[in-house]
Amino acid sequence: MPVHDARPAAATPSPCCSQKRKRVNEEEPPYIKKPPNAFLLFLKEQRAAVVAELGITGSAAVNTILGERWRALSTEQQGKYFQEANLLRRQHELQHPQWSSMDNYGQRRKRRRQRGTATSSSGGDM
Repeated sequence: MPVHDARPAAATPSPCCSQKRKRVNEEEPPYIKKPPNAFLLFLKEQRAAVVAELGITGSAAVNTILGERWRALSTEQQGKYFQEANLLRRQHELQHPQWSSMDNYGQRRKRRRQRGTATSSSGGDM
């Protein structure tokens, strides 16, 4: 018996705005991703091959295998990815000169604990 999805069809995402990160306030600057590091470039390049080779689709399992393969590479082989990462980092700095990775993280407000309001009563009449 076929299963029908009762959910409505998803609207096509807007090309200008990311669906993952929405700005709460329109005055906030747009979200700028960090440039990828050498391992992320290796991961992006090799992921499809590992999935096709081993037939594993679980992200954690694929990442574990790719991590082992990354550590097994010689420094010369890893150097290719480090050079590309440095190039992308420099391009990112030119495109976004005022950007800092701290811009991606909101300022957290400290939680205030109220004294005297405990969740469990200690020694009260019932």
